[in-house]
Amino acid sequence: MTRSAFRWTLVRMKTGPDRSADRKAHHYRITVRGGLTQRFVEPLDEVFVESTGDVSVLGCEDADQAKLQAVLGWLYARGVEIVSVVPDDGPDGVDG
Repeated sequence: MTRSAFRWTLVRMKTGPDRSADRKAHHYRITVRGGLTQRFVEPLDEVFVESTGDVSVLGCEDADQAKLQAVLGWLYARGVEIVSVVPDDGPDGVDG
């Protein structure tokens, strides 16, 4: 998949008024091995990186299951070892 095609796919997956009401977006924290940079994950749009040397944490906000799957697939295709994926919703399970 080309970079522009992937970016288009992510844009189509973003939340919006045309989304199905039964799909709920969440915030996720994806922990991976290795020091990733913001520039590396730039094609993922709205994903930020906190790197602490040999481990990096990616924040994925307002992601439904389709967007989460796309992000994980993109990382996997580039050989990034995924350590964990956890929801990062508010203290009461509410986004934000």
